[in-house]
Amino acid sequence: MKRIDGAELLDRLGIGFIIALAVLALTLLLLPAVIVVMMSFDTRGYISFPPAGFTLDWYVKVFNQPVLVNAMWTSIKVGLYVTALCIVLGVPTALACARGDFRGATALSVFVLVPHMVPGIVLGVAVLFSGALLGIGPSIWLQSVSLSVYVMAVMVRTVMARLQRLDPLLEQASANLGASRWQTFRTITLPLLLPAILAGAVFTFIEGVDNLSVTIFTHGYRDRPLPIELLAIVQNSSSPLVAAVSSVQILLAMLALLAISLTIGLDRVND
Repeated sequence: MKRIDGAELLDRLGIGFIIALAVLALTLLLLPAVIVVMMSFDTRGYISFPPAGFTLDWYVKVFNQPVLVNAMWTSIKVGLYVTALCIVLGVPTALACARGDFRGATALSVFVLVPHMVPGIVLGVAVLFSGALLGIGPSIWLQSVSLSVYVMAVMVRTVMARLQRLDPLLEQASANLGASRWQTFRTITLPLLLPAILAGAVFTFIEGVDNLSVTIFTHGYRDRPLPIELLAIVQNSSSPLVAAVSSVQILLAMLALLAISLTIGLDRVND
């Protein structure tokens, strides 16, 4: 029988410890979602675990309630507006931070992170008061702007990380061949940035759809998004209806990741 010396034993113990921590982390990440999905199929009229049976009635009730369906559409519209604003404003900001040759570029890249570091409640109140000073009340537009401010750092940092890994010789070669800056950006830089832009778009869309801390202060009272409706349901009921709505949101997030995987591949997001 092969004898194991002290160093090899320590190596095996260390690898086993790291694997155990990784399994624990994955369990903590996935277990809540699995429990919510399982509870959404429960036959009982109240939230409990484990489920007593299997039914799809709660999903049917979700899509038969106009309030919830309207809330879903409102959240999807907000997610799309937030994504569009983050792409239009975030990509040029990332270019300025990563490639800009001006004083304050580093400070700008740090400042972009500030709204995301501030608690969402504080940002929501600040945007609400700022909107009131400008005569803009809570609405789907104020909600979209506030969420864009909150999550734009995700788009900026994702695109910046991609820009910093791009080989500058490609752009220099394009310039040496006579291409203008715009032609170089359109034909070289932008295609190479698309995986990062798409990844940032997915994350900003998801945040725009299910954010609560900022949304609770800026949403329109006639355009209540899904997180606000879920909060109202949880406060007044313990029905598995909430679990069914949450499962639909989990499904949307999984579809978004699947879209990235099928189009650019998850491995290429950080290439």
